[in-house]
Amino acid sequence: MKIGYGRISTDKEAQKFDRQEDQLKDAGCERIYLERVSGTSKSKPELEKLIKELKSGDELVCVSIDRLGRSTQQVLSLVNTLDEMDVGLTSLKEGFQANTPQGKFFLTIVAAFSELEVEMCRSRVKDGLEAARRRGKKLGRPRKDMDTAIKMWQSKDYSINEICSAVGCTKQTLYNAIKREGATRD
Repeated sequence: MKIGYGRISTDKEAQKFDRQEDQLKDAGCERIYLERVSGTSKSKPELEKLIKELKSGDELVCVSIDRLGRSTQQVLSLVNTLDEMDVGLTSLKEGFQANTPQGKFFLTIVAAFSELEVEMCRSRVKDGLEAARRRGKKLGRPRKDMDTAIKMWQSKDYSINEICSAVGCTKQTLYNAIKREGATRD
């Protein structure tokens, strides 16, 4: 039996399963498992459920090998598991079956390139953040004016809700700042 697996990385509405689902149906998949989880995540519940239901002679079909995982190690580990179960693996985009020597070789190359792409993206982001810092850009969430919030709290003229509303923070953020600064209400 052909069983399809599709994965998208984000909860954003822009990403949908439609394209992958259509390709897997066209490939003759009788069942299709779909999930929203990052490729780098070690836990892929739907893929794990799919693997538990596979039987000897079945074939796992994916649209692209990077849907199975972003690291070469993750993908090769899955291929070894499938081999031990006597289950085939077909990638539609790359056009190969992993149960042949050529397919395993190609799979290793494709998985390595996929991992390289992720690492290069991380490196570019890191370099960009460092360049922004050197130029004096403030990164991350804007800091709340906790000094003002603490002074308001110390004055005893404002309620916690009023302080949080004025500064734009949560109660927990205010309490953490008070504790961190060792502020008291003399």
